[in-house]
Amino acid sequence: MKIGILTFHAALNYGSALQAYALQEYLSARGHDVHVIDFRSQAQRRLYPSPVSLNSVYNAKQTARRLLSGWGEIRSMNCKRRAFRNFSEKNLHLTDKCFMSEKSLRLYDWSSFDMIVSGSDQIWNPDAMDFSTAYFLDFLDRTAGRGLSSGPGKIAYAPSSGKCSMSGNISRQKISGIRDLIAGYDRISVRESTTLDFLSGSGLLQASRNQACPVMPDPVLLHDMDFYRKVAERESSALPESVNAGKYILYYSPGRQDRKAEMLADSISAGLMGKNSAGVLPKESRREIVRISDGAQCRRTGQETFTSVIDCPTGPAGFIRLLDGAGCTVGTSFHLMVFSMLAGKEFWCPDAASDPRKFQLLDTLGLPSSSTVFRFGDPGMQPLIRRFLDSCRRSADSFWEAAGA
Repeated sequence: MKIGILTFHAALNYGSALQAYALQEYLSARGHDVHVIDFRSQAQRRLYPSPVSLNSVYNAKQTARRLLSGWGEIRSMNCKRRAFRNFSEKNLHLTDKCFMSEKSLRLYDWSSFDMIVSGSDQIWNPDAMDFSTAYFLDFLDRTAGRGLSSGPGKIAYAPSSGKCSMSGNISRQKISGIRDLIAGYDRISVRESTTLDFLSGSGLLQASRNQACPVMPDPVLLHDMDFYRKVAERESSALPESVNAGKYILYYSPGRQDRKAEMLADSISAGLMGKNSAGVLPKESRREIVRISDGAQCRRTGQETFTSVIDCPTGPAGFIRLLDGAGCTVGTSFHLMVFSMLAGKEFWCPDAASDPRKFQLLDTLGLPSSSTVFRFGDPGMQPLIRRFLDSCRRSADSFWEAAGA
């Protein structure tokens, strides 16, 4: 079967890139010819611009600032973009055509595909800056709600609505259109129970021909850590010369600067969180903090929290290598939590209770989301994690078997 996947594969975001790869390889292992649809909307290009970009007023202003303040940020951004491009070219089976607009998707002949899959990631989040109804597969020629098809089958695998409210920025007219699009799916699943609540509360599932909407695991959970280590090995991704394996703290907090997470990392570095800590360690004795950035900018704003930090712009393979070599991890990223669990790393997080993705994962494992530290490497945790992952993979297998894939 020829399958196309439509997701946020081109976002300069580690979780987005790795979940796209994970789903591609999972379906390929089931014997299918899988292609990631190379859709790069104008909104997403504005959200993740090149370091010198004039595609919006904001990005033009940022370009001027970078050019005037020196080339350090430009070099970092170029390094990161190059690493993401290398990962995509080496690992993703992209469609021959790159789609730069929703219109180009509609004009394409999709008859050679047997199935198009939308998901995973926050592609159904109306509050996302790069939201598009294309992620509801509105470009396919299909008669919604009547069981009639003149195109590929439509499957939603674990899309997420993120933290959006019931109203979000969706108009009533758009809600009606999306309801019709969802009704045309052959099979639907979501990544979190909160997304199911959002779809139900907005009335988006009422017209669906298939009312069953199970909660499915994020695609990265469908593989063990060795699977991801092979990616880093293939790209010959190595740790920076300035860091020592097992001796540093990996910090990753995508989006805006998070003061609580930074203070948490700095406290761990200073020894303040240790069981036998007697005070602040001298600077030369502190554990190094390696910070990897995310989003359109590499610069920091506001007062710097860290006493000392090594910035490391990198791509998805480098992310895996840095995480695997860390003594522990700190941050707000959901995928940092997931990969820390897969790698058996101690993970520190200041906001687990406020994030429905983290809350659901921790609740399933029987861990309190009110905590700030999750010791995934403890021997007592390993059987629990193994049972959880086995359950995730069984549920995914059952979903795809029912979908005919």
